Amino acid sequence: MKNICFLFNHYFIHQIPHAAPYAFELSKNYSNFKCIIACSSRQELQYAKEIGSLYPGHKCHFKLLAVPFYYRLVDPILSRWAFYRKRLVLKHNINFFRKMDVLVAPERNCMQLRTRFGLENLLMIHCRHGAGDRAGGFDKRLGMFDFVLLPGKKIEDRLNALGWLRKGHYAVVGYPKFEVVLGFNKDRKPPNLFQNSNTTVVYNPHFDPKVTSWNRMGLEIMKFFKDHQDLNLIFAPHVVLFKRRFRHKAPKVPREYFHLPNIHIDLGSNRLADMTYTLHSDIYLGDASSQVYEFLIKPRPCIFLNAHRVQWKGDPAYIHWALGQVVESAKELEKAIQNAFKLQECFAPIQQKAFEYAFYSEKGSTAALRGARAIAHFLFKKLYQ
Repeated sequence: MKNICFLFNHYFIHQIPHAAPYAFELSKNYSNFKCIIACSSRQELQYAKEIGSLYPGHKCHFKLLAVPFYYRLVDPILSRWAFYRKRLVLKHNINFFRKMDVLVAPERNCMQLRTRFGLENLLMIHCRHGAGDRAGGFDKRLGMFDFVLLPGKKIEDRLNALGWLRKGHYAVVGYPKFEVVLGFNKDRKPPNLFQNSNTTVVYNPHFDPKVTSWNRMGLEIMKFFKDHQDLNLIFAPHVVLFKRRFRHKAPKVPREYFHLPNIHIDLGSNRLADMTYTLHSDIYLGDASSQVYEFLIKPRPCIFLNAHRVQWKGDPAYIHWALGQVVESAKELEKAIQNAFKLQECFAPIQQKAFEYAFYSEKGSTAALRGARAIAHFLFKKLYQ
């Protein structure tokens, strides 16, 4: 029996639904593999176990990875500037990783197990978390993995254009996160965040200082909604934005905004990652986050903030900006919101086409099962030849 580690090496849960479903289906359908879900935080471990409830009969094992005690003491402060934790977790648990035949991860930092820590015989499989366009998600480390799972043809085409994919070493399987979210929300009532029926806008800025709108115009946007209480705002940034606020030079949210009836602020709950806010908003407001594609599971108006005045047309890192209005200042926001639903008739078919290009689907099957089959097929060739 071969040991397969599904690694989640973060504080937060956002990577879990992109990879854990593959582990559960693999353990249910292929007795050749022992699937171990290894998490570096209790929050991740708990969420992985919750997702496991959607896959009754799975045979996955769970492991909480050790974090050096000294780092646990300094991390709450140090993490505001830097994120050394991932590397330390890999190093501190190297004996565990030596026992693995295969490692599956939804991030690329794990490649240090080969390049820094010498595990050259460890087969490594990558599955993305998100289906966004930001340039930072397409670096050369992707070409170093033995096998890659992709959500749809859009990512496949872009990675092929960059030369990071090899025939027979990748598969397009879909987006298992949607299955997790729909499974959890089947019997849940929508959250009651506001005591009114106003149009609700979700503002979802990215953490990357090179692309985020928060640093340059975020406080103006908050003030706009403070002054327009006929609109609701859900402020739901990428969780890393405030986790590493000093590194990203991100302004604090003034205390006054936490107590307004039309503004809901979430800087760290699981709802930032489980599509609660994108499912239950009327308008998407953002910059470079891949969550816009999740929002488009139901086509609705989108407004994009070009805070850096980039020449975005024709740039593959900004192709999602063709799915809605693009504004360059908070002063343009009122008009953009007023026009949002009127213009949606034009944007809806473009959004639907972009969604289908981003996410592969297939009747009678699930992304989780297709991914598990693709992993098994690849490993049978590599490990049992």
